[in-house]
Amino acid sequence: MTERLPSSGRSGTRRAWVARMAALAIALNGLLVVAPIAVDTATATTGCGLHYVAGGDDVPAGNEVSASQTYPSHLSTDHLSTYGAWCTYALAANGTTSSSYISGGQMATSAMRQPDLVTLTLGEQNSSIVDLIDSCYKKIKDNDFTGATTCAVAVSANSSAFSSLTTNLTTMFGMYKTIMAGRPRLVVAVTGYANPYPAATDAITNMLILCPKLIDTVATCITRWGQLPMALTAIDLAIQKLNTTIKNAVAPFATGSGGRFVYVDTYTKTRSHCMKMDVSIKTSVNHTTFQDEHDADQDFGCSSPWYVAQSDVSTIPTYLEPAADGVLITETQQVSGMGIHLNDDGQKCVSDLIWNAPTIDGTPLKWKLGVPEAVNTNVCS
Repeated sequence: MTERLPSSGRSGTRRAWVARMAALAIALNGLLVVAPIAVDTATATTGCGLHYVAGGDDVPAGNEVSASQTYPSHLSTDHLSTYGAWCTYALAANGTTSSSYISGGQMATSAMRQPDLVTLTLGEQNSSIVDLIDSCYKKIKDNDFTGATTCAVAVSANSSAFSSLTTNLTTMFGMYKTIMAGRPRLVVAVTGYANPYPAATDAITNMLILCPKLIDTVATCITRWGQLPMALTAIDLAIQKLNTTIKNAVAPFATGSGGRFVYVDTYTKTRSHCMKMDVSIKTSVNHTTFQDEHDADQDFGCSSPWYVAQSDVSTIPTYLEPAADGVLITETQQVSGMGIHLNDDGQKCVSDLIWNAPTIDGTPLKWKLGVPEAVNTNVCS
């Protein structure tokens, strides 16, 4: 895509902009390795006077939703397009870490797009933080709840991972602060992360509904599913630590820029729309003189999930052995609806949260962009 320099009749303004970009390139030279520039997709190539750059990882990239369902697309079509001629540059890519954002081309490309609005979602793909939606998630799916707890605790305990994230965020925020000197309308919105998992308190309630239905294997069912709340608590604490790290990195830049850096809380409003986690267990027990069959079905997740459901998981729940009375002949289990990537509704909520995010002076982000729209106190309802 051809770069468009600021439209101005004054050659001095043009020269000043070029000089700033040259200085920025020199400053970035020590940070960037030789890598291809990120390929971006623009919703418009001509006639736009305002530029929106969407950078980051799987969340803005969409992962399991179409390009039109991502939060950058929703932000562009639902909000920005109503208030000016905006070009949207989608740079986000699955698997992007805070480090690869700097070294892989996204940061340099975003600077050259002369942004008026930048959105960033980074950190969850960093090692070992990514385990929260990788290794820990797989253990939850496999009913290894003790292993999931250990996995999440290890993420929280990895102080170097969070220190590295802070360092990388500070580096990129410093670059955008430099750009702000020549882009007086530039606003940088940095999102936190939603927690796709069910709440621990709900898991306790659902366990006490699920297990008694199995009659002969109540005790062994409770022994295993009673470990789930602790795992969900550990995962939630790790996600909150990730969000706190991001928020703390944004804070000094928000203060120093008069609110043009904004932290966007995507955790709170999405919490009641966690993944679905419908557990179905079927058992057959031999009582010598007769055979009993006991089935149980209970959804441990949220009734209106904002996450794309992945494939059902079918297993043999050997953890139910032995039956308290009789011999357990067969046992099957299926869990459906689980998923960790935001769906269209979840992505739309994130876009609305960004648009209405409170800045340090209490005014919404959209006002920083000069949009005279009323405050929305009912976001993502």
